[in-house]
Amino acid sequence: MSHRHAAARRRWLPPVSVAATAGRARVDRGPLALTGLVVAVAAFLAVVAPRLVSATGDDALRWAVRAAGPGADLTFARTIDENPYEARALQVDLAQTTRTGTTTVRDSLAPALGTVLDVPVTTVATLPLQVVAPDADAAGPVLRTAFVDRDGPPAVTWLAGGPARATLTAQDARGWEPGAAVPVEVGLSEDVAAALGVRVGDVLTTRNESRTVALDATVSGVFRAQDPADAAWSAVPGLLEPRVVGTFLTRQTQLAGLLSDASLPAAVLAMPPDVARREVTFPPRTAALGQSDVAAVAAEIAGLRAGADAPAAGTRTYVGTTLDGVLLDARDRYRAALAQTSVLLAGVLSVTLLTLLVAATLLVRRRATTLATLRARGATLPGIATELGVESVALTAVGTAAGVLAAGVVTSGPVPWAWLLPVVVVPAFGAPALGVRLAARSAGGRRVAADRTERASAAKDRHAARLATEVAVVLLAAGALAALQARGVVGVGGTGADRAAVGGTSGSDPLLALAPTLGVVAGGVLLLRVLPALLRRGVAAAARTPRAVPVLAAARAHDASRDGLTFLTLTVAAGLVALGTTFVTTVERGEVDASWLAVGADLTLTSAPDPALEDLAASVRSREGVDHALPGRVEEHVDLFGPWGNEPARVVVLPAADYADLLATTPLPDAPGLAALGADARGRPTALLSAGLRTDGDADLVLGWDGDRVDLTTVGTAPDSLTRGEDAVVVDAAALGAAHGEPVAPDRLWVVGPGARTAVATTPGLDGASVTTRSAWLTSHRAEPLTVGVQRLAAAATVTLLALAALVVVLAASTTAPQRGVTLATLRTLGLDGSDARLVTAGELLPGSLLASVGGAALGTALTAVVVGPLALRLVTGQPTDPTPALSLWAAAPPLVVGLTVAVLVVAESSLRRRERLGEVLRLGGAR
Repeated sequence: MSHRHAAARRRWLPPVSVAATAGRARVDRGPLALTGLVVAVAAFLAVVAPRLVSATGDDALRWAVRAAGPGADLTFARTIDENPYEARALQVDLAQTTRTGTTTVRDSLAPALGTVLDVPVTTVATLPLQVVAPDADAAGPVLRTAFVDRDGPPAVTWLAGGPARATLTAQDARGWEPGAAVPVEVGLSEDVAAALGVRVGDVLTTRNESRTVALDATVSGVFRAQDPADAAWSAVPGLLEPRVVGTFLTRQTQLAGLLSDASLPAAVLAMPPDVARREVTFPPRTAALGQSDVAAVAAEIAGLRAGADAPAAGTRTYVGTTLDGVLLDARDRYRAALAQTSVLLAGVLSVTLLTLLVAATLLVRRRATTLATLRARGATLPGIATELGVESVALTAVGTAAGVLAAGVVTSGPVPWAWLLPVVVVPAFGAPALGVRLAARSAGGRRVAADRTERASAAKDRHAARLATEVAVVLLAAGALAALQARGVVGVGGTGADRAAVGGTSGSDPLLALAPTLGVVAGGVLLLRVLPALLRRGVAAAARTPRAVPVLAAARAHDASRDGLTFLTLTVAAGLVALGTTFVTTVERGEVDASWLAVGADLTLTSAPDPALEDLAASVRSREGVDHALPGRVEEHVDLFGPWGNEPARVVVLPAADYADLLATTPLPDAPGLAALGADARGRPTALLSAGLRTDGDADLVLGWDGDRVDLTTVGTAPDSLTRGEDAVVVDAAALGAAHGEPVAPDRLWVVGPGARTAVATTPGLDGASVTTRSAWLTSHRAEPLTVGVQRLAAAATVTLLALAALVVVLAASTTAPQRGVTLATLRTLGLDGSDARLVTAGELLPGSLLASVGGAALGTALTAVVVGPLALRLVTGQPTDPTPALSLWAAAPPLVVGLTVAVLVVAESSLRRRERLGEVLRLGGAR
């Protein structure tokens, strides 16, 4: 019984002839090798692109944290506790209690924070005090004394003297008169000591402006840092070297003296009560941060802030950092980049799979005679499917393995099966399915009805089925594009808490990722409907010519148009090339526009508020290569009262008419609302509000300015060049000065012109200011990992699509080459010369390919208005709003590539045909 069952089971398994399969593979080794290469390339792209985007996301996160600088440090600050009901006392153990407090804070951090934060830096710094004596060459020297600790005091080498010692005892402190100068010993770095012109034993007399705080700092020693890169030295500006800030009248030289455990208590005693405070600063461990850490870190920081906002009894702890915002912004940009690259990768893989089907069609047609013979000799369709499947699966396995291994050499990571699976399935089952279909038709297949009515009915059924398929494709594409318009490829925004709560996945919807490809496919399906009609008109036009070549070429082209798969593949490739080139061009132009919005001019100079900037602006304006120079004032987080309540806003104060003239010299859009700035009939300054603050009833506002309340009247919306996407209010400088009672001192200078940088660098009085140039901003932004990665992927996708388009033309020409060779050989016996044969070949190959490439490019260009907006390219360009799509001349590349490929093929075929013997070609005929 078991033997009979086993035999029955064996009969159900189709036999596979290894020798026959190997023989067919040997004969068709060229097409098979090409198919395997395409599979390997597709597998490589499907694996390496998601891995690179993931790695780039981590690199971009770390880049953003580094770019944020000290603002990304997590800082805990708390005033040093003193009993307000008792006389002030010297806290002799202050250094030790400060270190204990740092340990407590460090141990209380959640593991999610502890693993991504570095060793903390603890500081206790006094107020900056003016150095009254001795006189120094430094401009406006201001001294702070500071205690710094990072797992111990920073390592120094004493060049002279030694560490600071105690200058007061607890008994001395009890009887100290308020306001009397407190003696403190400090150590100075060699650069700071040189700037002050002091040596060991000299006394620095320091006071505040009101003379209520006095500190006499005795130089205990001069040191050199053993590791200047130690984070402890950057905690307080001026510890290692003088720092000059401000311009002209407001210039200061910031200096700092190093306190020891022994001298710290006296320095704190010199400060007013509740002024000195401990700060524990945790720099982020940038290398340990990744996209997977964002949600947990942001949530923990939000919890720390919530705990600080609701303090228990005792002194409140301040928690400050921009790390959570930086991480969430970086995650938003990463998700946008992931969705954008998914769109590009989906398009490339779709064209690659269509190309594999074209290659499978070539292979099956080459084997048409073999398959028909097998079928005629009694081979079953399951048997044929099994033999073809074994070959196809083996080929796909080898190609996929090669692609995955090559991807592993480039970058490591998990295998993205969602992308790789289609690359495996389509080539593994595409060729066997086409082969079985051809074998079935070769042995009878569908018989044509003898009755004319039945034939017409069958034709109508086929037409209805095709129409239903086309309508389904168009509806699917329309739905995907509508969803893309409504939802975008990625959702960003919301409050910090909301964004921190969003976790888990960062992938995009497959339907949205395929929406642009489906749109081009739908357009290609419609063009495929039009193609036969166009070619029929071509045949009719050629028939009216006296020469035979146009007729032959048009007839061959019309016959070749039956291959709808090739036409559709070329159309999709050309359309996606147009989209890809538009993507790259839009990003490049958007970055330039973003640089103007971010800097506001070719150069922006920032300093402390200084009336002298008015005269310096005039001096810069007179320099060669400067088109305009405008002084103004910008204050962040100023109280603005309106119908929404109190809203911290960015306040921009400038001469409105002059700023309108500056805009005229830049690519920035004009701001007609500037003409309304000034003062209204009641003497109130008029104001422009950012779009986010505009509401019904916002006409009357109150601005908190320099300790005063100024009534404003809203007259319009502020330009993006001044708001930078934030809540902002723009006011005319003269009108605000008149309402406030004193002129508004400018703190920045906008300079436009090719010589802006040179003019500012050579103008006396501006050497201590902070300068930002538009070119530097653009260079820095374009070096950002996500920006580089997305643009490179878009460029690589475009090149790959162009290569696939050329390959499709070659495959299509190879598919029809045997029949074309027989036809041309026959015509050559009738007198057709070589040049005419080349014209016929070109006339057969070029019309359909050219129409597909031109139509695809037109479709891709038309879809840019629908597709580019939802891609959230603002997160790549750095603009507050999505950039306007910018078309590229490279969108015309597909027709050029197709035309060049056809020209090469015509020459190559002509060269091969010259070596053939006409008699042999005619004798073999279609068996070739």
